[in-house]
Amino acid sequence: MLSRVDSSYEKRGREIVNELPNARDCVFEPKSIELRVDQVLRVLGYSDMERVLPAVRSISEEVVGQVQNVVRPIVYFKHKSIKSCADGILKIEDGIVLHCQAFQRYMDGCDEAVALVLTLGQSIDQLEADFSANEQLLEMVILEMAGWLAIEQATKQFAIYLRDMVKPGRHRLSRRMAPGYGYKIDGKKCNWSLEEQPKIFEFFEPGTLPVQLLESCAMTPKMSRSGLFGLRPY
Repeated sequence: MLSRVDSSYEKRGREIVNELPNARDCVFEPKSIELRVDQVLRVLGYSDMERVLPAVRSISEEVVGQVQNVVRPIVYFKHKSIKSCADGILKIEDGIVLHCQAFQRYMDGCDEAVALVLTLGQSIDQLEADFSANEQLLEMVILEMAGWLAIEQATKQFAIYLRDMVKPGRHRLSRRMAPGYGYKIDGKKCNWSLEEQPKIFEFFEPGTLPVQLLESCAMTPKMSRSGLFGLRPY
């Protein structure tokens, strides 16, 4: 099973890497997420902070503060060898086969793949449920955006860490790809079907992730993200 986070790592800025003996299964805990109210408001469409109604700003400050307090981002990731990449089919060790025409552009030449599952934790879902139960619609909108920004920060921190980790191995990192996303190839859009989400989970041992898949292939906790990076030799 994947290693558990030890509380002693808190002294090191909430960034950890616990590796199994084969160094291919890891856990990464990002540094503290920093959310700014003005950033949340700008993403919501407010270009002039002077025109934000006092009531809206007050609610935004309260919700962003609550989100800041409850998010506990953690990333589980695992390396596997790439067997082949051709005709939109990416074949991974252990019989994992993925399908997306964009693989030809972003995974061609890669000899390893790194799957990741990131979550902000269950507490933020409970906070959203409380807002929903009380019909606090504005609070729900602000929470969604603050959660998205938190996931973006955590993903960026992990990508930087992974890039630095693989550099000594003379690999460079591809862009992150994920089921459910669209990609433009030669002027045409292609999608990586969300129905392939379970195949990302096949990278990991059953029961080792704090995230589960719903029948729709969405994840729970809701504020979670999966993905795949390719490692390409220089």
